[in-house]
Amino acid sequence: MSCDHIHVDLNVLEACIGYSFSERRFLKRALTHRSADQARYGKHMERLEFLGDAVLGLVISEFLHDTYPDKPEGELSRMRSVLVRKDALLKVAQAWHLVDYLCVGDSERIGKDGSGIKSPSITANAVEAVIGAVFEDGGWEPARHMVKCAWQAMLVDIGNIDTCDAKSRLQEWTQANDQGLPEYELKDMGAGSTLRFEAICRVKGQILGRGHGDRKKQAETKAAEHAYRKLGPES
Repeated sequence: MSCDHIHVDLNVLEACIGYSFSERRFLKRALTHRSADQARYGKHMERLEFLGDAVLGLVISEFLHDTYPDKPEGELSRMRSVLVRKDALLKVAQAWHLVDYLCVGDSERIGKDGSGIKSPSITANAVEAVIGAVFEDGGWEPARHMVKCAWQAMLVDIGNIDTCDAKSRLQEWTQANDQGLPEYELKDMGAGSTLRFEAICRVKGQILGRGHGDRKKQAETKAAEHAYRKLGPES
């Protein structure tokens, strides 16, 4: 499947994002993965992703700092982590229908018509790249406004969410119940695997949790969630 679609119908995507680019080359770059034919489609998204990650973190940090003046730094950090992690980015990508516009190499496509993207991380990274592209094209205020609009529902809900991550929650429980510290063992399943990493969680030498993910932290978090369900007060 060709990537020529990223050069058309960008008005629809801009409407979803809530920003019209003066220089669409930034948006096209944000939609282009490094697996695409660089000679044909030009620069890829990684530098814009780096920039967008920083912009997103600052916008979310500013919002949390101003909205929750009485919360300690540790709690604000956990809230920010929930709002910038891959699950949140994928929610935004879905609202934007971003997969329809991504330019990736054939090796990264799935589906009979090649319209799907193999790795969710590519789609999540593209959201950060789009944020970086808005910042490059329009500066801080348009990028800030766009992020707050795209994250609006999540920002409203964040005050009611348990932001203690699974690994921290499990560790707190094991230490409070004289079970020591959880131990994690990672296995790399290889770059071609859909979920590359497998994690095992042990408590006092006993395997209590297993998890899989395309990143090490994700696999360990899943394993911790599994173990906590067996050990914790919610079991």
